[in-house]
Amino acid sequence: MPRWAFWRRPPDPLGEGVWARAAHSVDRAVRRFEQVVDGCPPGPSRAALEEFLPRMDRVARAARARALQAQADAPSTQLLVPAGPDGEHPEVHRRLTRTATACAQAAEAAAMVRVNAGEGADAGEVPSAERIAAVERAVVRAEELAGL
Repeated sequence: MPRWAFWRRPPDPLGEGVWARAAHSVDRAVRRFEQVVDGCPPGPSRAALEEFLPRMDRVARAARARALQAQADAPSTQLLVPAGPDGEHPEVHRRLTRTATACAQAAEAAAMVRVNAGEGADAGEVPSAERIAAVERAVVRAEELAGL
């Protein structure tokens, strides 16, 4: 066995089809949210954003679990959404992709909080209630779409 064979990752149970792509897009959006929070300077803005991290993690876990269930019910190796036994899987895929969009919107709203807390703002300044509310709305929408 060649040396490099040990470096291979085990195969993803989601495969390489539409369910894997949907779950990975949610994961990417949640990771982007985490990167935005990590880049925020210490202070009230960062503390406010850090409160959303566990909720975003739950959204990512729920989306992955739903994608795994969909892969088990209607396996996909392509980019076509399978109908599945009851024809419900196009709706499942739509909810997963909309969850990814809501997570990306939360990351965008968090970036606006971060910009407000950046160099031009006072480090001890309380974040804008409107901007935190925008993050809250996006996180709540992601939770709803993920079934939480």
